[in-house]
Amino acid sequence: MGGPGPNPKQRAAPIACVPDDALVEMFGLLPANSLHRFKCVSKAWCGLVTDPLHRQRYAQTLAGFLCADAADGACESCRRVGGGGGESSRRTCPHATTRRFVNVSGMAEPHPDASFAFLPPPPPPPDSTEAFRDVILDARDGLVLLACVRGHEAPDLHPPACYFVCNPATARWATVPGSGWVPSATQRTALTYLLFDASAPHVFHLLQFRLDDLDSVRAVHTYSSADGSWTDRAGAWLDGGWRDWGRGMALIQPGTGAAVARGALHLVVDTDGTSGPNNLVAVDSEGRTRRAVPLPRRDVVEKDWHSVFVARGSRSQLHYAMCVRPPHGRLSEEAPLRLLVWVLEDYDAGEWVVKHDVGFPELFGSGRFACQFRVEYSVVAVHPDGNWVFFVRHWDRKLVAYDMDRWEVRVVADLGPGGGDLGDELPVPYVPLYKESAALTDS
Repeated sequence: MGGPGPNPKQRAAPIACVPDDALVEMFGLLPANSLHRFKCVSKAWCGLVTDPLHRQRYAQTLAGFLCADAADGACESCRRVGGGGGESSRRTCPHATTRRFVNVSGMAEPHPDASFAFLPPPPPPPDSTEAFRDVILDARDGLVLLACVRGHEAPDLHPPACYFVCNPATARWATVPGSGWVPSATQRTALTYLLFDASAPHVFHLLQFRLDDLDSVRAVHTYSSADGSWTDRAGAWLDGGWRDWGRGMALIQPGTGAAVARGALHLVVDTDGTSGPNNLVAVDSEGRTRRAVPLPRRDVVEKDWHSVFVARGSRSQLHYAMCVRPPHGRLSEEAPLRLLVWVLEDYDAGEWVVKHDVGFPELFGSGRFACQFRVEYSVVAVHPDGNWVFFVRHWDRKLVAYDMDRWEVRVVADLGPGGGDLGDELPVPYVPLYKESAALTDS
């Protein structure tokens, strides 16, 4: 048997001997989950990890959510128009929505400015009869995309007056002009996404997909912060787009998220217009379709299923959640809907592997063996460094987290009463980005 172990001072000596500069260099090479574990080693290490002077060099993970709230009442001008400021005027006031940051990681203050008070006011409407409001469309690796839309119009109904791309951690922003698209009888709505990767923080791109009255994509426009202009990519889309894979249809499935991987935006798409979502489509910054990865529904025997959500999860792998019915019989507590979480284990080979399988009663409580996607619940995030899936329960307005390792559901936040168009803006996952970007010029 050996002698007694070293006393605490002796054990702490190697840590104390490592210079701070060397520790900072080492911390800069760590993934976010390892970095945050090292905060627990000592107060000195915790100070180095959380020091604002160093954190721009460190990997970051999910800090929380930007959540919309209903304000207590309409603004003064809308109360005058609405005749007294009752419920009807509050619900039609474009300023009656505020935002707050919901901390899920123990992120130290200061928290990001969820109100975006650092942004300039939206441009005045041309006819001066209705104000503009800001709506969050997308968020990616620390940047947030907002659209300036008229009053209470849906953000995809008409072209936004302009866009803002901003970094709440640094209070920097850039204005993106409208694309110039004018709706026609056959192209009535547009969906806009942010393409950004924190590993290349000095440029961002926007991809605007224009839809016809059947919700099929008919045109693509792209914006690059490098040259500050929109480009019509109709030719690129027709030459290498989704039309080549089916019957001229390409439907982006609503509410199913988006993910950036390998420099491309990945969307859940129905590429034949008949059988539901069947591909994860990768589109690059020039509107070209790089590839389509078949979704794993072909490995599910039961055909009664629907798409739920795609996101970049742990190990930077693409995660895909889907809902399936039991193989036989009617839905019941013993045979409920189930949520399957898949991981794209081999991107090049398109190989999906089941990561988790859970019944709806375990997710949403006993007696809830079937819930309608986007009506009773929505998936809003997959944790980028942990085995967590985040949901909104619409019936009680709760943001909840499901721990796939412990099979536990935890309430993260009460989202308030909702109402009006509030439900159109779901909680947005937020990962801080402390690096400065030349693409955000405050202009």
